[in-house]
Amino acid sequence: MRHLSYCRTKFDVPKKFEVFYEAKNLRTFLGLELPSTSNFLRNNISTMEVNNLLCTFKCLRALSLSLYGLLAVLPNSIGNLKHLRYLNLNSTDIKGLPDSVCGLYNLQTLLLRDCRHLRELPTNLGRLVNLRHLDIRGTPLKGMPMHMGKLRSLQNLSAFYVGKGEHSGSNVKELGELPHLSRSLCISNLENVYQTRDAKEVNLKDKKGLSELELEWGRRSENYDSEQERDVLEQLCPHTNLKSLSIISYCGAEYPSWLGACSFSNMVSLKLDDCKYCSSLPPLGLLPALKELSIEGLHGVSCVDNKFYGDGSCATNKPFKSLEKLTFKRMLEWKEWFVFEGEDEGGVFPTLRELRIINCPKLTGNLPSLLPSLSVIEIEDCPQLVASLPSPSALHELALTNCDKVALKDLSPKLQSLGIGGCHVTLLEGGLPTTLKTLQINGVLQLPGSHYYPSIERLKVNKGPGSLWSLPLEFFPKLKSIHISNSDNLESLSASDTSLLDLTSLTKLTIKSCPNFVSFPSGGLCAPNLTQISISDCYKLKSLAEGMHTLLPSLLYLKLKDCPELESFPEGGLPSNLQILEIDWCDKLFLRRMEWGLQSLHSLREIEIWYNGTEVGSFPEEALLPPSLVRLNIVFPQLTSLNGRGFQHLTLLKQLEIWVCDKLQCLPEEGFPASLSILDIFDCPLLEKRYRRKNGKEWRKISHIPIIRINNVVIT
Repeated sequence: MRHLSYCRTKFDVPKKFEVFYEAKNLRTFLGLELPSTSNFLRNNISTMEVNNLLCTFKCLRALSLSLYGLLAVLPNSIGNLKHLRYLNLNSTDIKGLPDSVCGLYNLQTLLLRDCRHLRELPTNLGRLVNLRHLDIRGTPLKGMPMHMGKLRSLQNLSAFYVGKGEHSGSNVKELGELPHLSRSLCISNLENVYQTRDAKEVNLKDKKGLSELELEWGRRSENYDSEQERDVLEQLCPHTNLKSLSIISYCGAEYPSWLGACSFSNMVSLKLDDCKYCSSLPPLGLLPALKELSIEGLHGVSCVDNKFYGDGSCATNKPFKSLEKLTFKRMLEWKEWFVFEGEDEGGVFPTLRELRIINCPKLTGNLPSLLPSLSVIEIEDCPQLVASLPSPSALHELALTNCDKVALKDLSPKLQSLGIGGCHVTLLEGGLPTTLKTLQINGVLQLPGSHYYPSIERLKVNKGPGSLWSLPLEFFPKLKSIHISNSDNLESLSASDTSLLDLTSLTKLTIKSCPNFVSFPSGGLCAPNLTQISISDCYKLKSLAEGMHTLLPSLLYLKLKDCPELESFPEGGLPSNLQILEIDWCDKLFLRRMEWGLQSLHSLREIEIWYNGTEVGSFPEEALLPPSLVRLNIVFPQLTSLNGRGFQHLTLLKQLEIWVCDKLQCLPEEGFPASLSILDIFDCPLLEKRYRRKNGKEWRKISHIPIIRINNVVIT
């Protein structure tokens, strides 16, 4: 056998990897499982098992341990794989790479994406002279190792973290020694560039293969030099082949001269974020191919004027001729938007499809009126904006929240998504387009009772005092998703006397922070395709929907949180196909746990229980948990002991998480099932003291468990 891959398997990979040990001539080992659909179970493999595999597969060319999230240590034996070309450690918990990795002279690809605990790369990484691809996106490195410039074969470098000072990592100028860089690059911690000449030596102008570039500054001292920051950014001018550019947390007072130059004829996407000291916008209208523009957190800008559109120096005088998406967000001092004079000649934004203006509290008026291609409008938290919105026939999405002075005469007959609040709720009174599929409403007392909404598939109701008090679901027969939150007066899901509410299309139901919510429809809720229910912070809820064991046959996920008055499940119990059950801070319900009937739920794989009361006794009782259980998460601040006999029949249990059990001193004498492969202990000070070392009588109780973590630290 030369190639072994189980990267697409949905079944559990064998726990004993020695079944592979005879494949001594293996060239490819891709041990990449698909992540659990519930996002709870994480793939696991111990450092010892990895070491045994590496000592066996000495001819290996490609190795992937991606998604083995609990792998914290990569053994030194990795350095024995002298033929290795490809190493994938994405989404693992590794905290560092052994120096022996730097001896893999044939390595061409090293993937370290989303390694959330990795802070440093090996000091001698520059010895990997054949490395072509290094992916560290989503990995919070403090800096890069020195001599990165020696990696002259590098083609793809997803990110570069500039070090602080000469002896704390690579200088930014080492990027200039990498002539073949292509695709995307993010340069972070640019506040650590103290010499303008270092930025010049990066030679971004010569890197014609780069298509995406992100320039990001981090925290800086109060004595930073605004003029120097501008000089640094001036020298980081990219090649005109660039297609996407983001400038984040730049603190110069002006933008560089190259930003907005029409020579960047390939620029398709541009983002300016948190550049809070710039008082004006660059001439972005000159970019002939620009399709997406996002301007966020520019607190120094009070006016968007003609400079924004350009000065006519390009071959074409029509600004933003290709722009399709325009977003202004968190512009706290923005007051005026001057519309370009050429609007009467065909419009400033002839191809604009999406316009979003969010959290611009001082903006007063003047929005472009001639937008022939517009299909999406979103205006949120702009209370001073006085304007009449265009209502083109092509409009598909409309959202108006906290912008009561914005006027809209009518709704497009092609509208598919509508979000409204404040005075705009009057739009409901005239009926809605038959094409509408998504409706989000904020601060509504009651929906008009005379209307029927046969096309709506997704309904979201949100926001505070005086909000919706009744929701007649019989008016929404095609609903697939319901999300209700922060509705202080909501009491019921149906205001009619319907004996049985039939919602065949419904798949997801969420009710959150509705303190006066009391009941479901009196006759029950018939939703044969409903798979998820989440109910939280409903302090007066005493019962769930009647007959749910038969009326909700497809229910897979049930979450109940902060429902203190809920005492029991309906007669007949829970649906038999339930797979995940979460019951958090429902103290009255927990006290009647022996009535839950979990033993009859043969599909139940994951349970989470949080309880803060004092009447716990010993948990779990012998007949409480179903034998099908794979994962158990408990949070019991008052728990004093675990009942080992309550675990013995759980022969499929794979992961146990014990959280915030302040009074729990030891684990059960009987131990845990042999199937248990992951034990997580968080914020349990007495347990931490007893089990933080692999020795003594107590450790023998859990010595068979491959992975044991205390406060996210793997015990090795």
